[in-house]
Amino acid sequence: MARTDYIETREDIISNIKTLYSYLHGDSGGDYKSWAIEKLRLGRNMVIEIINGHVCFGPSRFVGYLSNTKDKHDVNHGDGKDTDKRIKQFYQKVADDRLDILMQSELSKYEESSASKKYWIPNDMEIEDILNCSNAKHCRYWIARLSNDDYMKVAIKNNLWLMQQRYNHQKNNIVTQLLNLVKEVKVGDVLLLTYGKTIYTYGYVVKCPHQADHTSNLSNIIRNNKYDYYDGIVCFNDADAFYEDLRGGEDNWGQRLSVDQWHYYTKYSSVSNQGCKSACLNGQPRQSLFEVKAEFAQNKIKELKKQYNEKNMFISKSAKLLQSKHNIILQGAPGTGKTYNTAAIALKVLDITDIDLTDHKAVMERYDELLGKQIFFTTCHQSLDYEDFVEGLKPHVQTDDKGNSIGVTYEPEDGIFKRACNAAQTDQSKDIIKCIDDYIQKIKGYENKREIPTVSGRSALYVWWSEGNNTINTRSVLSQSTKGDQYTPSPLNIEKVKMQALGEGVENNWRQYAQAFIDAVKREYFTTTNKPVVLIIDEINGGNGSKMSGERLTPRESDKRSQGNHPIKLILPYTKAEFEVPSNLYIIGTMNTTDRSTGTLDYAIRRRFAFVTLQSDRSIIEKHYDELGDAALKDKAVALFDDIKKFIESPKHLCGDMSIDDLMVGHSYFMAEDEEELKDKVEYEIVPLINEYINDGILNVKNEEKKIAFDSWCLLTPIQGTDEEEQNEDQ
Repeated sequence: MARTDYIETREDIISNIKTLYSYLHGDSGGDYKSWAIEKLRLGRNMVIEIINGHVCFGPSRFVGYLSNTKDKHDVNHGDGKDTDKRIKQFYQKVADDRLDILMQSELSKYEESSASKKYWIPNDMEIEDILNCSNAKHCRYWIARLSNDDYMKVAIKNNLWLMQQRYNHQKNNIVTQLLNLVKEVKVGDVLLLTYGKTIYTYGYVVKCPHQADHTSNLSNIIRNNKYDYYDGIVCFNDADAFYEDLRGGEDNWGQRLSVDQWHYYTKYSSVSNQGCKSACLNGQPRQSLFEVKAEFAQNKIKELKKQYNEKNMFISKSAKLLQSKHNIILQGAPGTGKTYNTAAIALKVLDITDIDLTDHKAVMERYDELLGKQIFFTTCHQSLDYEDFVEGLKPHVQTDDKGNSIGVTYEPEDGIFKRACNAAQTDQSKDIIKCIDDYIQKIKGYENKREIPTVSGRSALYVWWSEGNNTINTRSVLSQSTKGDQYTPSPLNIEKVKMQALGEGVENNWRQYAQAFIDAVKREYFTTTNKPVVLIIDEINGGNGSKMSGERLTPRESDKRSQGNHPIKLILPYTKAEFEVPSNLYIIGTMNTTDRSTGTLDYAIRRRFAFVTLQSDRSIIEKHYDELGDAALKDKAVALFDDIKKFIESPKHLCGDMSIDDLMVGHSYFMAEDEEELKDKVEYEIVPLINEYINDGILNVKNEEKKIAFDSWCLLTPIQGTDEEEQNEDQ
């Protein structure tokens, strides 16, 4: 139920913020603290107030209701837009990186972090007033330098900063100075991580080492395994002191400061640390740790953020286009990254902000988590029809109480498109099983029966539950029997109903009755939602669009969606239910430009989709081998890429209406872990693909020339004599 008891004064908001902070301080016990931390982390719009000289934050939807508490908030389904209207009376909305830093500093106290937010600040205050507050000023900025690329990898992977010193390689006074600086670093401070002359990332300190003196008992530390060991680096968990490698080998010293995470990290940062010397406040710029002015650090953070966003520009641009158009197709040659980019764009539209969308592994892990919930996937093919895509009649075997077959019925079953639409219309964050159990209690006894509509809406059912039974009593309102009103010709097994609600089975004999019951539960407890849902149609040109979705439904353009300017509702042929495409459903199709079936893509689909072309990118190959650290293999792969591109786009070879962007082998084909793998990719993937181009008449290449090219490429060498031959022809 949505609350309507909104705040009336600014003091009401301050009171709610104080309540939230009482939870954060652990005053209420139980899980109140973790709940409050989660609200701060996930909230998109934060109200800022200065209370008792401290900057405090409150999520707008929590502070917008009168005398709010955790218990009241958990059962409130009101929209944040409603609270914003009230908050606007006393506050102004702003977005500022400096406020983000304060927010992250607050979260770092609980070893948490979040994405950038928007903020409501009091109308009688400026941003500088908040920044000048005592706890805001407390945040200090430090340059944390690394001396080895291996240390960088360890630091990034483990969200920490490693201090390396070498025994007898530095003067004792320098080691002592550094140790004293480390002890000044506090939770909430900011570390800017540098290697060489480049700043790569920054993080908020969430954990400082426990204080210990330099004479701590090493044998005790070894015996109790109070250290972590990273590639020759010993990182003690309980001491600020520097010790030698306890396992022999190099005499590396190790200690760490933990950060919430490294923000806006990119391996190819170009943010210079120029200006460190003049910005230095504490320590010497030549040391591995020194304090810098806040203005300098904040400007560098802005540069990191800008660079990171540029790296994500394609994903962001495509996601923005998808949000506007609602339907896009990613097209390109094989190996250009359509699958990965599709997943990343989907997560961007779903507003997933806690992972790096350029991190392929992280993207695919989150994609798998959301599959079947907010992401739906299907591969298009010639046999895919309306019954599979929207809805159709499917056979269901009927059984008696003993499990014996008594016949077959044909009942409507939702296809992938309709399931995605349903997910976009229902708030599935609620526990459907708990809702079913609660609903059953409400219909306990025949006297408490409910009348609910059938799936088609053309009739209705009576439903009730007899205490102690494992079935729900159902009967059509039109059913007449000499056995009395409580006669139940079509009982529903409760456990099977729950399985159907979870999408894990349709085992009840009366599946449509079960669905009607589930729909009734959802209407009782579930509110409609505007959360985005993404449907991915792979190889969208592989099927008949009109056959799949019908001419009138093929996928509906944005203005004819449920919240568009001209919404259209249809009557589905099997369930006879009203149906409309929700405005919060987004469709991504993929298409290989080299497929011969491209030309069969239905014009009804073409005019409803925006097309985004992915190109084979040489720089991605270079970055892959730079990360791998194999310069020799990089040279071979890049030379091979250039040679094959030159071969394909040669005027004497390229024919027809396809361009080099349609045909050029994707960069993924040139990315391998070693030379043997690259040779296998050339011989068994690249060569067969280009041979197919030649056989299909897309490339005009003589057999002798083809053999020379393929033999050279399989040896990872460019075609010999190509330049000379072309020069002779030009002459």
